[in-house]
Amino acid sequence: MKWPGELPPRNYRVAVVDDEDNNLLLFRVSLSEAPLDVETFPSGQAFLDSLSGGRIPDIVLLDVMMPYMDGFEVCRRLRAQPMTEFLPIILVTGLDDTEFTIKGLKAGADDYLSKPFHPLELMARMRALLRVSLLTEELKTKNVLLSDDKMHLEQLVKERTSELEGLTIGLVTALEKANEMNDSDTGLHLLRVSNYSKILAKAMGLSKDTIFKISRYASLHDVGKVGIPDQLLKKPGTLTAKEFEEMKLHTVYGYELLKVAKVDVVAQNIAYCHHEKFNGTGYPRGLRGDEIPVEARVVAMADVFDALTTKRCYKTNYDLETSREIFLAESGLHFEPSMVEAQQDCWNQFAEVLGNYGDDNQSK
Repeated sequence: MKWPGELPPRNYRVAVVDDEDNNLLLFRVSLSEAPLDVETFPSGQAFLDSLSGGRIPDIVLLDVMMPYMDGFEVCRRLRAQPMTEFLPIILVTGLDDTEFTIKGLKAGADDYLSKPFHPLELMARMRALLRVSLLTEELKTKNVLLSDDKMHLEQLVKERTSELEGLTIGLVTALEKANEMNDSDTGLHLLRVSNYSKILAKAMGLSKDTIFKISRYASLHDVGKVGIPDQLLKKPGTLTAKEFEEMKLHTVYGYELLKVAKVDVVAQNIAYCHHEKFNGTGYPRGLRGDEIPVEARVVAMADVFDALTTKRCYKTNYDLETSREIFLAESGLHFEPSMVEAQQDCWNQFAEVLGNYGDDNQSK
């Protein structure tokens, strides 16, 4: 096994923290063929003690269930120290439970890997985090240059902005792809929702920057569904009350994922609030009126329009005229009245997008 490309060639220091000898051996074997300097620790405290000498690893593989100090607490302590604040951390556990995943991300972990894992998956996740870490360090260095040498200010700012934009675009694209792979109906749905959202945002007279961000991030509205089981996502027919409560969590999962990934707050708001309703009867927080971020209100209308006008494994579609009547009936209830009016003004543009990118065009 060779170390994946796109990283500067050197021996990266990997700290593996696990209280079971068999697991430590498994990690050593999994990483043995890559140019890595692997150091193992039998407890979280032993690892934390090793940092006192200033020997900081490049990445940490951290078990969750350990006695005395579990992986979550180790994460929190690492994030509380300036020297390890941005240290890449992968939590590794046999607990395949979304609740533990969210808890780990909140504690400060960058990624979460369930046992048993494939060595290639482990290497791929490590490579991705190391790449981001190296770019972060490079940005820190350039920030120092910005303060030390004002003559290079403009050029360095351009470079830093370009790198950040590249990272954001790459991250958003990866999340979109993960979302698309999770649901065969998603590809054209994301394209349509982005177009509907852009049209409606323009019709509402929002700023150019807001329109751009809504158009860019609308496709991430359902990214949290990567945490919902396939059998629930693709279930034909109506969900049970319990299943619907579980489905609702995709808004929380999406928000947490985008927040941890440090994607723009507009994207976070869209993922978190696109199922809120204008009259306060939506979820997950029951927000009302202007409490709902405008970007989420826009994407909610785009998403519902697409849901009404396209077929899915669990439902048929409505024609455009029936869909129009539904939106008018929901003005002031599900949707902001002024947005419904704006949508009616650009209804033909919505219909044009549906005609160009409908599911019947999947093979074109």
